[in-house]
Amino acid sequence: MCRDINELHPKVKELAEALLELCKREGLNIKIGETYRTVERQDYLYEQGRTRPGNIVTNARGSSMSSYHQWRLAFDIYQNIKGAEYDSNILKRVGKLGQSIGLEWGGSWSSFSDTPHFQYTFGLSIKDLNLGKKPPEYIPTVEKIDQEYEKAVNTLIEKQIINIKNAWYPQPTVRYTAQLVEKISLELIKLDYDLQIKILNNKGIVIEVEKWKKQEYKEEDIKALIKKVAVYLKKQ
Repeated sequence: MCRDINELHPKVKELAEALLELCKREGLNIKIGETYRTVERQDYLYEQGRTRPGNIVTNARGSSMSSYHQWRLAFDIYQNIKGAEYDSNILKRVGKLGQSIGLEWGGSWSSFSDTPHFQYTFGLSIKDLNLGKKPPEYIPTVEKIDQEYEKAVNTLIEKQIINIKNAWYPQPTVRYTAQLVEKISLELIKLDYDLQIKILNNKGIVIEVEKWKKQEYKEEDIKALIKKVAVYLKKQ
């Protein structure tokens, strides 16, 4: 059984490392259980619950190259706590973390839930891979350095706008851009009091803009503000 993440496709390896780092930050003791599988290893697992004792753990035959593990695009994880290696609640937490950085989580499958499993397929099906299609050419980070961009990403990490570096560097994850814009906007608004007042004025919550900019408001103004905000939020 192979647990070496260096046997994974470089992009998948990066995502596996990012997931482990995120788990560490969340206080989760997670390890890699398996990465690349040979035909023999995959067939051995396929036989479990069929010609060998035990529960069925996979529907993918090794002889037909039906597992993404065989294509170096998948890995399994476990909790490094004896007796609780596959605690369902922990695996759900890790599953959500994996999905947040672009990994596909086996626990989200309706037909055959595989909670320790993660994969990144580049949109390629098993049929595509067997027909000879390959993942896009990968350029290692060390060969594609944008120092200015990396410094910018690090700054946003310091400001807690970005959580996982690998999700944005060396290449950004497009699908999470909307969330990024929201976090940036909230940070900028937090730093600009006049902008905050302008937004409240645009929403019809604050009318006397100059009074609020100069902070000349009184207790009745604050009460009115809170009431108007409550009414506005109820409408949303």
